[in-house]
Amino acid sequence: MLVSLKEMLKDAYTNKYAIGAFNCLSLENVVGAISAAEELHSPIIIQLAEVQFPCAPIALMAPLYLNAAKAASVPVAVHLDHGQSIETCIQAMRLGFGSVMYDGASLPFAENVRITREVVRIANAFGVDVEAELGKVGNADSSENKKNPDVYTGVQESLLFIQRTGIDALAIAIGNKHGHYIATPHLNIERLTEIHEACEMPLVLHGGSGTSEEDFKSCIHNGICKINVATAIQLGVTDHIRQYLQSNANPDYIEMKEEIVKATKEVVTYHIRLFESEGRV
Repeated sequence: MLVSLKEMLKDAYTNKYAIGAFNCLSLENVVGAISAAEELHSPIIIQLAEVQFPCAPIALMAPLYLNAAKAASVPVAVHLDHGQSIETCIQAMRLGFGSVMYDGASLPFAENVRITREVVRIANAFGVDVEAELGKVGNADSSENKKNPDVYTGVQESLLFIQRTGIDALAIAIGNKHGHYIATPHLNIERLTEIHEACEMPLVLHGGSGTSEEDFKSCIHNGICKINVATAIQLGVTDHIRQYLQSNANPDYIEMKEEIVKATKEVVTYHIRLFESEGRV
């Protein structure tokens, strides 16, 4: 069933668990992800980031996402991840996405507030929920990020940002990074706790792939209600298909598609259990 992000995160916030938000770039990813959620009786978020549009055009993916969500036996939210402009957010709203994330984290605070507030104003007219980001979540494989460590999201600026924009969820930077980690990151759980206690709203963790199970649990028990998973799916599917090709002298295309579904389902199943959303519906 198709549900709103706000409704989904409200329950996660109240009952102290997190919902996996999985970047699905194909039919096989969508089928595998929702199948895992249905078997585990878990809510799930399927999402697409703007940087992924070249390989998964949003106009083609939107009907797939929405039809799959409506047909599912568990709550499914359809979300735009990392919208880079107001125009992209509006495009997702018009295509039926129930929530959008505007990413103005690289902008000066005042500019991030101004544009995010405008996205919220437009989203309210569409009946769409909004996630935004404060504090720069870098890339794990960027040499620039290694030379210039990310600044953690501030407590007071988080509170001001929420008050001035009217957002429904806030993605924060506590040492997390996007992409494939070379070493396990160490998250600043103390800063997360401070933001959680001050802001009292659903918080989001980006760059989830590569984080230790211990840190995941600490995040979930201290205000993180949505955790993005993208790289883990891509790596899981790639490894699985590599093994399939190595063990099959005459690979079959239909079988390969089925293997992608299977690999996606395995990755999503692992994260649903890790995030403690199993059995919540």
